[in-house]
Amino acid sequence: MEVTYCSDPGKGLEPALRSTASSASVEGVLLLSTPDPAVRSPDFESVLAAVETPVFGGIFPELVYEGERRKQGALIVGLPSEPVVTTVPSLGDDAAAFGEALDASLPAAGYETAFVFVDAHASGIESFVDSLFRTYSVELNFLGGGAGTLEADDEPCLFTDEGVVGDAAVVAAIPESMGIGVKHGWQEVAGPFRVTEAEGSTLHTLDGESALSVYSDVVDDATGTTVNRENFFETAKSYPFGQTRMDGEQIVRDPFSVDAEGAIDCFGELPEGEFLTVLEGDPDSLVAATRTAAADAQAGVDSPAGIVCFDCISRVLYLESAFDRELAALTADELPAVGALTIGEIANDGTGHLDYYNKTAVVGAIESP
Repeated sequence: MEVTYCSDPGKGLEPALRSTASSASVEGVLLLSTPDPAVRSPDFESVLAAVETPVFGGIFPELVYEGERRKQGALIVGLPSEPVVTTVPSLGDDAAAFGEALDASLPAAGYETAFVFVDAHASGIESFVDSLFRTYSVELNFLGGGAGTLEADDEPCLFTDEGVVGDAAVVAAIPESMGIGVKHGWQEVAGPFRVTEAEGSTLHTLDGESALSVYSDVVDDATGTTVNRENFFETAKSYPFGQTRMDGEQIVRDPFSVDAEGAIDCFGELPEGEFLTVLEGDPDSLVAATRTAAADAQAGVDSPAGIVCFDCISRVLYLESAFDRELAALTADELPAVGALTIGEIANDGTGHLDYYNKTAVVGAIESP
């Protein structure tokens, strides 16, 4: 990987992007940026279109570079082989069209890994991820996450050769192999509770009772705190839901708001009939999980050349100053490490699952050429 960090995209991103793209050792560019006005300007469309090598990536709340959080700037990652980049528009539309946009022949052509970025505020993310798995099964490894900002704006947030797009997904396949690690470290505190009424990512009832009532009872027993609409976000960052799975770690679903009727909005869909638990964590368990994810990723390749990580921004909100320990766990082996703090994460976990996660650390180790 050939990595350039640009601290001020308004001044240095365009020349740095052109320089990386023109390097003799670079055949594609992964571009990760914070929501700087420079990358949200209409002028940036022409900058992307003028780059002669394929470009893909997105806008994220924060970046990871040299073991530190970067709240401002852009990362330009030069890749040694040319990616096949596919843009899947309109994630809220008929899911049947997702598979039609994907090239099922990529594994047979020698591609082994795909970066996947989605607009985190688009509907239909889980249906799109399901289409990815139906198309490629376990023939590709996947790594990526949700782009955008925590403000739930509708600004375009995904980079493509044609410009910046929203309500979409971008899939970039590369021939390099990659080891993948996926862990979250949250532990079950109550449940399971059956989802008896839900609409998309809005949870109305659990076991036939108001979702807020059930959730509040659990949190009150655990902390003595009464949960209400005013303190919900601050409380919920420490007590997410876990969606049970038969043969793997629970999938975390991140609650972030509640309405006047007691319905809870989450990142990620919650199908009726599924079972949820309430989870809790502590800094030690979360950091240990990240360390395990990094080790799993490196164990998946013979000679790792670098680390690409996508860690949930809500882990930052929970860990606060202890997040430095999580970053240290990612870079403990002194391999070059780049990544982003995402709004939801996408990866296969080594056991055949491909999922859209919340509050989870996903780590990829790229094989040396």
